[in-house]
Amino acid sequence: MKRFLRGAALGALTLAAAAALSGTASAQTYNRLVVFGDSLSDNGNLFLASGGTQPTSPPYFRGRFSNGPVFTELLGFNAARFNGSVNGSINYAYGGSRTDNVVAFPPGMRQQLTTYTTAGGTFRSGDLVSVLGGANNIFQALGAFPTQPAAVQANPTGYITPFVTGAVSDISFIVGDIASRGAGTILVTNLPRLGVTPQFRPTPLAPLADFAGTAFNTGLQSALLTLAPTRPNTNIILFDLAKVGDALASNPGLFGLTNVTASCFNGVTVCPDPQNYLYWDGVHPTAAGHALIANLANDYLYYGDRGAPTTLQGETAYRHREDALDMATASLSGSAAWEAGTSVSVSGLYDTTETDARGPVGAAEATSYGGRMAFETGTQAWRFGVAGGYRRADVEAGATGFVLETLSADVYGGWRSGALFVNAAAGIAAEDFEDIRRQSALGVLVQSGVTEGSSVGVRGQAGLWFDMGGLRVSPRVAVTYASSDIDGYVEQGLAATYEYRDREVKGVTGEVALRAEGDVGGFGVFAEGGYRDSLDDSSQAVRVGILNNPAQVLARDYEDPFGGSFIAAAGVTGKVGILDIEIGYRGRFGDQADGHTGGVTITLPLG
Repeated sequence: MKRFLRGAALGALTLAAAAALSGTASAQTYNRLVVFGDSLSDNGNLFLASGGTQPTSPPYFRGRFSNGPVFTELLGFNAARFNGSVNGSINYAYGGSRTDNVVAFPPGMRQQLTTYTTAGGTFRSGDLVSVLGGANNIFQALGAFPTQPAAVQANPTGYITPFVTGAVSDISFIVGDIASRGAGTILVTNLPRLGVTPQFRPTPLAPLADFAGTAFNTGLQSALLTLAPTRPNTNIILFDLAKVGDALASNPGLFGLTNVTASCFNGVTVCPDPQNYLYWDGVHPTAAGHALIANLANDYLYYGDRGAPTTLQGETAYRHREDALDMATASLSGSAAWEAGTSVSVSGLYDTTETDARGPVGAAEATSYGGRMAFETGTQAWRFGVAGGYRRADVEAGATGFVLETLSADVYGGWRSGALFVNAAAGIAAEDFEDIRRQSALGVLVQSGVTEGSSVGVRGQAGLWFDMGGLRVSPRVAVTYASSDIDGYVEQGLAATYEYRDREVKGVTGEVALRAEGDVGGFGVFAEGGYRDSLDDSSQAVRVGILNNPAQVLARDYEDPFGGSFIAAAGVTGKVGILDIEIGYRGRFGDQADGHTGGVTITLPLG
């Protein structure tokens, strides 16, 4: 039925539907994966190079330093080992690798990069490159610390710092070199808390391990923030793995784990329930741990797309502004002759809107209710009014949702002479976006936020009334301008912290409609049909970055979410004592969205 109505409207009014989605930045899709790193990323390279001896498999899984695939294998690519083709997805990570340029076995990460490029490997704009390392630099330094002279042991942070800064320098060099060769995206992962791993937790080295990891992460962030502006053609994303560490330690059950302190494999025996453990051995995650890392990585890798559903915030505010202007001019568009005097009216409404999926923006449903009070006065030829309203909308779109509360004020006026009427309305609104929530790619973590906005708009309408022998008919046209400004905000939460920039949703729509009114059994009845379409859409793109991260701000552009819309309305009017009562329905059936509004208005003449 909905498609039939759309087709009928298009045929009758010969207006074309506007497209709802166009991209201002390419979607976050990656053609292949190239990996440089250590045991956290090794998909069996050390095992292959050592003749199947390191690590012992089983109990290690097919040469991985875990009991299952590592996180880079869970990102959607089937990467070959180091001896594979450099033209496809390939993994050069080795267990035990430091970040340096050591050629000896296992090769340092800088040497991994050299080996790749020497073999003819290149980087392209569609490539995703994973870079993760630095822990082995720190582990080896920590292992040698107890054998250092007493003077060195008296200054543990001074001892470890050169190893940390060297690792940061190496990673920065690797990332900069890869970017200079044309890679589209580089995912650089920092280090989790080292002092809480089973290897270091029970030892006196735990505080120094934590210090080294924290210093490495701080230095890496600073280095990448400095580097990224010099490589504008590459999106360098810092994957903050450390951020979730404390929550994982304090509430493992939230992540589906029961043990985040002990090793499942103690070097001799394997625990009976490795799926409940975070650590497989002293420092390496289990398969369950790697799955958590991979899911969290996706929250960083696809932030432009995962943040795109915030387009619904501006679109919902924009629709509220349109609705308020529609209501203001509707009161001056009926067939009944105007009478001199003053009246006050109160209205209540309930609305549901369903919006189709658009690219990364899932199908959405908005449910809203509200109230409005209006004061009108005038003569038989001129009428003026002021109205104030409140509206609350609950919007759900898959993994995202928010609550919008709107306070609005409108002024309106009209002129009437015989069959001709002309009216206009203008108004403003203040909006509060509350309970903003986004389920991260690691589903148990939900990001939250709040922000504010404001909207303005004007609407002009003109029409004629014709008496058709008991049936009154009015063709009319209208033009509406509306603009909704949404303040930028920063999410709160343990996944990727998205930073949303200010956004304006702005457009001009044109509408043609035909309204009919009549009397049945002492009641007035009305019905209306029409078509509304965008004449101009100047809405800004949704722009999303990651807080304190070298990742670029990505844009997603969304135009009028309704597209061309068939508009239908129907209702009854009558009197109860001195009160005028109207009960009505208004529907909007668009190419990408449908909306249904029911309302009741009670008007009291004041003389």
